[in-house]
Amino acid sequence: MKLDRSWLFVLAACAVPTTLRAQGFELNEIGTCATARAQAVTGAPCKDPSLIYWNPGAATTLEGWTAYAGVAAIAVSGSFTSDGSGHTDDADVPVSFPPFVFVNYTAPGGKWAAGIGAYVPYGLTSQWKGDFPGRFEAQKAALATVYVQPNVAYQFAKGWSIGGGPVFAYSQVQLRQSLDLAQQVTPLGITFGQLGIAAGTEFARAKLEGSGTAWGFDVGIHGQITPDWEVGARYLSTVDVRYKNATATFQQSLTNLTLAAGNPFGAPAGTPLDALLSPEFLPDSTLSTQGVSTRIRHPAQLEVGVGYSGFVNTRISADFLWSDFTVFDQLPVTFSGPASGSNRTLIEDYQNSWTIRAGIEHAFPIGIKGRAGFDYVKSPAPDATVTPLLPDMNRRNYSLGIGVPLNPRYTLDAGYLHVDTSGRRGRIVERTSESQTAAELNSGFYELSANIWTVAIRANF
Repeated sequence: MKLDRSWLFVLAACAVPTTLRAQGFELNEIGTCATARAQAVTGAPCKDPSLIYWNPGAATTLEGWTAYAGVAAIAVSGSFTSDGSGHTDDADVPVSFPPFVFVNYTAPGGKWAAGIGAYVPYGLTSQWKGDFPGRFEAQKAALATVYVQPNVAYQFAKGWSIGGGPVFAYSQVQLRQSLDLAQQVTPLGITFGQLGIAAGTEFARAKLEGSGTAWGFDVGIHGQITPDWEVGARYLSTVDVRYKNATATFQQSLTNLTLAAGNPFGAPAGTPLDALLSPEFLPDSTLSTQGVSTRIRHPAQLEVGVGYSGFVNTRISADFLWSDFTVFDQLPVTFSGPASGSNRTLIEDYQNSWTIRAGIEHAFPIGIKGRAGFDYVKSPAPDATVTPLLPDMNRRNYSLGIGVPLNPRYTLDAGYLHVDTSGRRGRIVERTSESQTAAELNSGFYELSANIWTVAIRANF
């Protein structure tokens, strides 16, 4: 029995980068000091090499050899409450640990600097339990993109410097989702649902994995207007990652259903339906292992900021970030193998996003630095694209942190950030036409919060 191959279209979602924490799928926990100051560090950078990312031009403000390495632990809580049943399904997101490492050398006098950094600006995971009704849209979806960035900075005037470098990106995507038998078209030209199979009857689970690479660049400028005022700006380019060799694999899920007498397939009464479906999982059949390719354009970022240090031992800062998420408007998918020719383009329609950030740092007489911050994040996802893959919503982030000198060479940074939201309505089914509206598709309410802990060591040589 041959199934219609249209079910394969749902695998396009494998390429949707997801996280329950980030702005869109943007990840900002790059540097513990920066996180503790709510990432308001482009105009008034932290005194550590993470500024290679936050403002490449500010690298000349460091002294000699400096290294900075750390990790964030991101714990997410989320849920979906159905309009119809009132039942709440909790997300099942594992704790994620995005790392970062930076090394920089600044020549005596700060005339020039050179360094390199590795960090994760896009990534994380959304994941739901195995009985989640939206598992046919996504049970797990993950993205991890690592940028490696060499950097050179040059002081072109007193107190003013520019810098930047190429970015090499390596990205991995993964999707796990269930396949609904009721939606599949039989050789009779009608769906199994029209033959009486209940909606939400799982007959298979699909897993897709792939990776890709791409190039971009990051540039920045930093300047001291007066002894108390400093400004800065940075631009991170779009990075177009193409996942050309992704692989889809499938595992049959038993329905334990049997066919009745006089069934339209002409099979004897009592024939297990699973036995009729199992040939579809054999090599070269519709549900055999096969290839798929897609692309994700990682958005460009433009950030500007200002810092003021006129208060005693205190520096305050404010930044504005613009992210070009309009590049994530469609998601093209090309299959190979048995699904060749069943290509698809998913509708995302993301919008540009923005963030307002504010931070403060105070140096206490004993050498310890206290930090705090707040930022507000405007979600790029339209009302019709709030899904189990990425139930994105506006965020209010509150942060605290501390810097403790261990000795003249080493400093320990620790930080905490809490993500607070008001929740947002969303859907658990696929949007197949641009004419479909959020009012037609959305069937429940997503809630989200997160706690992020981060720690890092800075070394001066």
